[in-house]
Amino acid sequence: EGDLAVALLGQNVNSYADGDGRGGGALVAPSPTRDGFTPMVPPPKASLRFAGLLDTLSAAHPEVRFRFTSPHPKDFPDHLLEVIRDRPNACASLHIPAQSGSTAVLAAMRRGYSRETYMRLIDRVREVLPGVAISSDFISGFCGETEADHAETLSLLEAVRFERAFMFAYSLREKTHAHRRLSDDVPEPVKQRRLREVIDTFNAGARTSNEEEVGTVHHVLVEALSKKSDAEWAGRTEHGKRVVLPRRPLPQLQFGELLPPPLSRSVGAAAGGAVTGGGGVARGGGGE
Repeated sequence: EGDLAVALLGQNVNSYADGDGRGGGALVAPSPTRDGFTPMVPPPKASLRFAGLLDTLSAAHPEVRFRFTSPHPKDFPDHLLEVIRDRPNACASLHIPAQSGSTAVLAAMRRGYSRETYMRLIDRVREVLPGVAISSDFISGFCGETEADHAETLSLLEAVRFERAFMFAYSLREKTHAHRRLSDDVPEPVKQRRLREVIDTFNAGARTSNEEEVGTVHHVLVEALSKKSDAEWAGRTEHGKRVVLPRRPLPQLQFGELLPPPLSRSVGAAAGGAVTGGGGVARGGGGE
């Protein structure tokens, strides 16, 4: 009670399926998986799926912004996209982890989709949700990754222009498919060089994306004073971008209030508006 922003959390959160029929809800089959996606585990019948959950919550609490993470690309049916489109408080800020832009590497990771399938999903998301902010995850130097595979990841980053990304150099983890079946054969210096190139490519695309926000209007949820100055507010747009705006013209503004300022400038790889926004996180990490 009193919260104005809620994040629905879970591993593959958009695969949510609840209800065994005993509560009165009829069990229904899941929506067909999008062409090109192969689920590792067949989805069960259920009386409530993630799109229905998000729709119910956003309708019952119209004053609250709802986001969710971390999803899997295979579970973005049109019904879920339509709920986000039709409910203003279901934020059009989607995390759609790619992990790689190479079909060969995605197959080695057992992701269940190809590069082409992922790009078709991105195209459909942007068709239903114009202006959507998309973030992603990337692993550099996965087992067997070649320079050609790496170049495919860079070209996907250039094509999609993600607003935020979590970027990692691969490190082997025990008790995984890669640990049991694959060889961690990319030298560490190569992993780190490829990671730097991924970060640079992401930053270039994010900077361009944020510059395109200049002059646009977003509802900003004010969260706190800026860490850099007590003369500025910090908040987030409905797309999850960080925004900094001066306090002086708005002396009566309180934490948790919504307001629609025009975004006036872009700051680096962050949006500016009056404005700083998304960005990337890079560190060593593991794979699947």
